[in-house]
Amino acid sequence: MDDSGTEKPGQIERTNARAVFAQLVACALGKASIEPSPMATAYLIELLDERVLEPEPEPDSATTLAEALLTAQQDCGAVRIRRMRSLGDRALFVSGFFGDSLAQEIVDIDYYMQIGRRAYSDVATGLSGLRAAPNWTRLYRELSGRFGDFVDVLAEVGDRSRPQHSQNLLRIYERYRLTGSERDRLRLIQSGAPPPDRRNLKWWQ
Repeated sequence: MDDSGTEKPGQIERTNARAVFAQLVACALGKASIEPSPMATAYLIELLDERVLEPEPEPDSATTLAEALLTAQQDCGAVRIRRMRSLGDRALFVSGFFGDSLAQEIVDIDYYMQIGRRAYSDVATGLSGLRAAPNWTRLYRELSGRFGDFVDVLAEVGDRSRPQHSQNLLRIYERYRLTGSERDRLRLIQSGAPPPDRRNLKWWQ
């Protein structure tokens, strides 16, 4: 807002975008019958607001992810927490918003999800000793423990925000085989494609 009390165009766009993301997340949560904490819901909206409107180049190699994790583990205190959070955010956003494309990559969605869970768990551990951060500790434990659910939420948001996005059944099938995602199982059934037996799922083994 400038001195005359008029809101700048960029701020209006940002506010409108956040409202759209909030609506998309609410719809995705309702469809998936997922009830996260209010803090986790707000976190997902904020993550979309940051990553979609101001996207960063996302690395897609195991070496890059492994190096980022190793670097963060060698740090301590606030620096470690910040880097682990960034790594968790990257893994969550890519797994959800671009998960279908990962099915054909050397680094699959399962790898991103493992990294994301580990990073958020490390953040929670780092915050647990701070008296002023109990709510944030619970938040990152939730993000770690329910990482797969939140990947599904972001994937649904991605589908809704890309109405012309082609639904490749082979990719959905491979995602389900790797993650056991309930959302992907239902997508296969709705498309007339029988999901693989649970005994053949990678995450089940």
